[in-house]
Amino acid sequence: MTRNLEDLHIHSNYSDGVSSVGEITQRAAFLKLKTIAIADHFWPSLGSRKGGINIIEQRRHEIETCRDDYPELKILDVAEVDIQSNGELAPVAGGLEQFDLIIGSFHWFTDSTRWVSALVQALRRKEFQILGHWDGYLSSYREEDGRIAAEALAEAGVAIELNGRYSVEHIGFLELANAYGCSFTLGSDSHHVSTVGDLDFQEKLATSMNLNLMKVNL
Repeated sequence: MTRNLEDLHIHSNYSDGVSSVGEITQRAAFLKLKTIAIADHFWPSLGSRKGGINIIEQRRHEIETCRDDYPELKILDVAEVDIQSNGELAPVAGGLEQFDLIIGSFHWFTDSTRWVSALVQALRRKEFQILGHWDGYLSSYREEDGRIAAEALAEAGVAIELNGRYSVEHIGFLELANAYGCSFTLGSDSHHVSTVGDLDFQEKLATSMNLNLMKVNL
C-alpha cells in the first residue's frame, strides 16, 4: 500500500485545537507529508473562538510564514463550516471564497432523512468541496437516503472525507458513493500535533474498497 501524504483536516489553536500552526507544520514536515490543510472553525460554527476577521487574518499570516519556511510542504488555508438544518452553511467573516477549500460538516445529531435533506440543499449552493466526517452525527441510516446523498455528491463533485476521529458506521454508504463515482479525502481531524498525519485506518479503508482519492491541485 502506498502511503498517503495528504492530511486535509487539521485543527490549530485558532479554533478547538491546542497546537500552533507552526507546531503543526513542523510535525508535518518531519513526517514528510506533501499537503496539509489547516482547517479551523470560525464563529459561529461549533468549536470556534469568538471573533471575526482579525482571527482569520492572523492565522493566515502564520500560514504564509510557514509556507515561506517550508516551501516543500503545501499548506492549505481551510475552514470547516457547519451545515445547518436548512441547508445553509454557517457564515464566516469575510466570506467563504477567501479560503483554499471549505469542509462542510454536520455537528448536530440527526437521522439520515433530515441529514440528506439538508445535504442536498447545501450542495446546490456550491459552497464547499469536502463533506467532513459524513456519518459522525448520524443517529440512524437508511440506504435510500444514502443513495440520494451519494448521487448528489457525485453530481456536485464534492469529495467525502474519511475521518480519523469518527469510526465508519455505515460502510454501505461508501460502497454506494464509490459506485456513483464520488471522490474521497483523508483527514486526521487532528486537534493536537501528536495526531497530525494519523491516516493509517483511512488509508487501509480506501485501499480495501478501491476508493478514488481526490488530489488537491491548488
